Formats: sequence, structure tokens, C-alpha cells
Amino acid sequence: MREDVGTTKRGSLSTRRKLAIWEREKGICMLCNTRLMPGKFIYEHVRALEMGGDDTDSNIRLTCVNCATEKTKADHKNAAQAKRTKASTLGLKKSKTPLPFGKGSKWKRKLDGTVVPR
Repeated sequence: MREDVGTTKRGSLSTRRKLAIWEREKGICMLCNTRLMPGKFIYEHVRALEMGGDDTDSNIRLTCVNCATEKTKADHKNAAQAKRTKASTLGLKKSKTPLPFGKGSKWKRKLDGTVVPR
């Protein structure tokens, strides 16, 4: 199975790293700035790994569960859009609905107005 070029591999998040991030963030959610309750938060990448973010402590912040759900949903949406754009730009994906008589169409209109197959 091939990996996407822009995706960074996820490493392990040790207890030592988790404590260091908790101390740095002082137990505050990065999105809504509320004090986090034990067990009601996750460690979230600021720039998503699927968008080329690093798996370093500087890119990991604390997020409450509600904010994390919304952020993850938005990250997946943005990553999917970026991958579609990339595939289209590189010419890897053909349009399912090409313009009539355009280069992707199987028909061609001549200058005199007649329509012929390509």
C-alpha cells in the first residue's frame, strides 16, 4: 500500500511527552481556552499530519473532546479537497462530465459546424 506524499507518519506519544505538553499548555484547550478535565481531552496536532504537519511536540496541543471532533472533521475535509486538487492538477483524474466538444469529449466540432468522432 502506498502512502500519500504529504502525509507524515504518526509516532508514539510517550508519557514523558504527554506530561511535557500538558505542562506547556497548562491544561487549557487550544481552541476554546477552557480548563480541561482529566480524561476529557486529547492531544491534537495543530497542523494535521495528513496535511504535512510534523509529529513533534511543538505541533501537538491539548484540545477538549468537543473541539477536537470539529477540528478533525474540518481537517479531513480540507485534506480530501487538497488531494482532489492535487490529482486534478497533475492530470491523474479525468473529469466525469467533460465540456461538450472539449478536449475530454469523444466528439469534435469542425469549423464548418459538423460534428465528428475524435
